[in-house]
Amino acid sequence: MTTSTQATLLERLRDGRDAVAWDEFFTRYGPMIYGFACHRGCSPHTAEEIVQDVMLKVFRQRDVYRYDPDRGRFRDWLGTVVRNQVAEHRRRPANRVRGVGGESNAGALELADDEQGPDAAWEAAFENSLLLAILAAVRRESNARTYLAFELVGLQGLAGGEAARITGLSRNAVYKAHKRVLQRLIELGAPYRDGGRLSERIRQAIEDRPSAAAERSLTTRIQQTMHSREEPSQDEPAGY
Repeated sequence: MTTSTQATLLERLRDGRDAVAWDEFFTRYGPMIYGFACHRGCSPHTAEEIVQDVMLKVFRQRDVYRYDPDRGRFRDWLGTVVRNQVAEHRRRPANRVRGVGGESNAGALELADDEQGPDAAWEAAFENSLLLAILAAVRRESNARTYLAFELVGLQGLAGGEAARITGLSRNAVYKAHKRVLQRLIELGAPYRDGGRLSERIRQAIEDRPSAAAERSLTTRIQQTMHSREEPSQDEPAGY
């Protein structure tokens, strides 16, 4: 997603009646927020609640943040909102938060966060969402066999000959298709282009997405929430 595309979406969000814009916002950032909350040790149920609360917070504050690269990045503003919601939920006695050594790898990721700095996990999550948005755009505009060749070689690690057998392309055409898709990803602004890390980071971003069941649950919850949303009162604080 380019900077101009993001700015356009943010402007569209100011119209609370633009359901398509809010659907796009949730599709782009909802799974990222969910994954970040889980990485912070929240249970899946709590992570869903955090996504819901963040969506409502952004809806109520949609006139607060105005895109201006000189004044600060949108990802930093959103990160503050998300981290505040995670902290709020973790302070609630009724919410269980997995600690180090829990059922998932959340504990290990928490340790990694401490080593990398307080914002490293959020930066990684945001860039994952960017990668997935760009990947979806490239998939839509690519020939089906071209994209399949990229997916088989770049994301699944198949040899060129095996990818050629599956796609019906020649081995040379497979490698050209892989290179073409990678180049298009870079043109659209994909990070991690240096050192051959782009395919690796895309694989990681895909692995970090919520499960299909979790995404369905998230989608249902957000649809119900946003359909019943109400405008905030005039004295409601900005809260970030």
